[in-house]
Amino acid sequence: MIRILAPVDRVDEVDKLIDAGADEIYCGLVPSEWLHKYTAIVALTRRPAPSANLKSFKELEECVEIAHSHNAEVSLTINEHYYRADQYDLLLKITEKAADIGVDYIVLSDLGLLLTLRKMNIGVKLHVSIGGVALNSEAIKFYQELGVLRVQLPRDLTIEEIREICNEVSGIQLGAFILNSKCANIDGFCTFLHFPPMGPLYNNACMLSYEVFVDSNEDEEKKIVAGVRQKVWERFHIDDRPCGACALYDFNEMNLGFVKIVGRGYPTPKKILDVTFIRTLLNYLYEKKPSREAFRLFAKSLYNRFYNRECRVIMCYYPEVMLEWSEQHI
Repeated sequence: MIRILAPVDRVDEVDKLIDAGADEIYCGLVPSEWLHKYTAIVALTRRPAPSANLKSFKELEECVEIAHSHNAEVSLTINEHYYRADQYDLLLKITEKAADIGVDYIVLSDLGLLLTLRKMNIGVKLHVSIGGVALNSEAIKFYQELGVLRVQLPRDLTIEEIREICNEVSGIQLGAFILNSKCANIDGFCTFLHFPPMGPLYNNACMLSYEVFVDSNEDEEKKIVAGVRQKVWERFHIDDRPCGACALYDFNEMNLGFVKIVGRGYPTPKKILDVTFIRTLLNYLYEKKPSREAFRLFAKSLYNRFYNRECRVIMCYYPEVMLEWSEQHI
């Protein structure tokens, strides 16, 4: 069955999200020692320290105790795309302490950190994040050879590409994004951080307007296309609306391991709503065993009921579902 991974920023969210239907929680931790040495801008978890991470190992320990009491697992994100060599001593202290506390997975992107943790054999399972850019089955197999047990597939993959990867690998758990923060860019190739706000109209650096220059008239069409895409990105990049719930039917057919709800730093009621939404859909799928079309009808209706808005292609993680739907109902 597909597992739901839900984001946590505070200890008091753990019970609530598990009660709502989460199988696992994931969280960041930025201890005071890191902030004293580097400041929040020098990222540890690709999220701003004050609002989207636990503050201490004591909080992490409490989260683990609560989650394990409910038979739920805990993943700790140490998932910046790369770290400097001088940061490794502190990174390894954080990782070893997390292992002692009982964290189940370390979520990471930095290949150097992955190799170091593999060599240390600290007893925590390794989960490669979206920053690992596992766009095909060969990348998955590469990580698998390094001892990775779980991989987060990038947002850029279609349902059929995910299906192909699932058919070509075994013995490793794969997951896809299902709610919030859809990005038009390839996250693993991005060196921007999701912080700080860039004024009242932009949340991230990638939201800033840019101008495209071309060398010849032959490239004028590329300039126009790039300009249009940027305007669409500026207008429709709303973090808390993207959804891929209609793809759950297909993910279940593929035996996909988990779906991730993005949301570290989001309000607790939003997180609970998101988990409840996905859990309701999975329960319907497993208990009613609907057809693909019936499931997608139910998912669209439930999305409208939960979030008080209609589905939109621009907000769809897997827009081929909506395009396919349109073709069938013309």
